[in-house]
Amino acid sequence: MRRHDLVWLAPQAPWQVLTPGADARLRAWAEARLPFVVARRDPVTDGDQLRLGVPLPLAERRQRLSLRIERTHVQRTAPPPLLPEVAEALAAPWRDALPPLLADLPEPTPPPRVFGSFAWQSLTGLPYLHAGSDLDLLWQITEHTHAAALTERMRRWEREHGLRIDGELRFPGGRCVSWREYAGGAARLLVKSDDACWLSTRDALLTQPVAA
Repeated sequence: MRRHDLVWLAPQAPWQVLTPGADARLRAWAEARLPFVVARRDPVTDGDQLRLGVPLPLAERRQRLSLRIERTHVQRTAPPPLLPEVAEALAAPWRDALPPLLADLPEPTPPPRVFGSFAWQSLTGLPYLHAGSDLDLLWQITEHTHAAALTERMRRWEREHGLRIDGELRFPGGRCVSWREYAGGAARLLVKSDDACWLSTRDALLTQPVAA
């Protein structure tokens, strides 16, 4: 299981709550058969356990809850939803602006996956979106020329539609970087993996072993 993946737990699962006072809300969340999201682990404190999160909806001030649990207690997993799956339920202006983005992607680009507020509203049916919400996308990247073409396409789309995309480029080995930071041309980039976070040169994104 990787960062941003979704997991489902039994309400009685023996987890360790990391947000003080949140156990009852987390149990109710699991009882409603809603997903949890895989967060970045800290091998020192988490060991082999998963660290999971729940971002609550607008009515609960978007508070973020977290817990730690053994992998054996996960009942089901899924990757984040694909953008076409989420886009079908969106209102204007997003509903009309997204088809052009998906129709004009550089090759080879599979449809991006969605995390953040757009994904959670689609997954739960609860209100997460507000007027200033950004669309968080996770793009699978194969090489630097691919990343450069894709980031330029997103910049052009933002200028054309007046909307904002956030999110990450996922390089081989699960190395993720902010697409905006990548597009900014910095020599060193903040990389996030499933269990580490470090600064990397651009070349190392494709050649360096994943940090432990």
